[in-house]
Amino acid sequence: MIAALGIAMVGALIPTVLFAGLLWWFDRYEKEPLTLMGAATLWGSLAMMAVTLLRPLALAGGAALFDPLWAGTWGNALMLPALEEVIKALFLAGFFLLYAREIDSLYDGFLYGALTGFAFAAADTIVGAPARGWSLEGAFGRTLVLGLAHAFFTGWIGLGLAAGRLSRSPTRPAWPLLGLVAAIAFHSLRELAIVPTLWNPGLAGVRALINALGVLLLIGIVIYGMGRERTWIARYLAEEVSTGVLPTALYEVLRSPGGWLTYRWGPLLRGDTAAWRRRGQQLQLAAELAFRKHQQAALGEARWESEIQRLRELLRRLTE
Repeated sequence: MIAALGIAMVGALIPTVLFAGLLWWFDRYEKEPLTLMGAATLWGSLAMMAVTLLRPLALAGGAALFDPLWAGTWGNALMLPALEEVIKALFLAGFFLLYAREIDSLYDGFLYGALTGFAFAAADTIVGAPARGWSLEGAFGRTLVLGLAHAFFTGWIGLGLAAGRLSRSPTRPAWPLLGLVAAIAFHSLRELAIVPTLWNPGLAGVRALINALGVLLLIGIVIYGMGRERTWIARYLAEEVSTGVLPTALYEVLRSPGGWLTYRWGPLLRGDTAAWRRRGQQLQLAAELAFRKHQQAALGEARWESEIQRLRELLRRLTE
């Protein structure tokens, strides 16, 4: 049993770390704190533990609500997906309340939602190891496939929570609910596609489509995130150029889709580690300044003013 758990843990953690690293790497400038990404991973694992404890209640509910011949089918296809997504939503909402200041865009909502979902799948692989006896390859493959699916489901919840936080309209409470409904609907469709009594090629195609949508949503959000960064940098740093805080050349580098790569990594290729670190700090501070100004403007949060002034002063010193 201990050996099975060890193998499952290694097989589940490898794709989880790779997935988290991919999300972190694509967040080019304002990198999310690794501690928060670790907290989101822990949050997803705790959600899985809660579901494990409550799963019998969901199946009992299916037995009470549906015909005995169909209780198992509908319990697994409807009740369990609803339970899992509600539990993940509650844990994710708690995470958002604790770290609200870090959520300043839809991309952040998706990132933490997707990471929570992927960690949920990893924990599910580990919990099931004693009964299923995963090989290393089996644990890796299951976590990767199931993790992308759960990242897709929980990503909707994260998007809904972020939209609710960022919205100023009276309908803002509806966004988290819409995200939860979308997560439950897609999750239920995926589970219905593998019910033996309902199986047909069409439903099998639905399952494959939902798995593919997880990957496509990830790609789409990454592209959106990159576009969002350039837009905010162009809008909020133009003022810093005119006031002499940010050099025009660095502003153009920040706006360029690929220029930042040459600017950031060129010194390292030449062996100049000091310039490499300094340029990395410049890019980080400039992007953080743009994002904090966006947060102040979009959310009306005046508390960011002192932080904005601090970032300006640090950036001015680094670019002198």
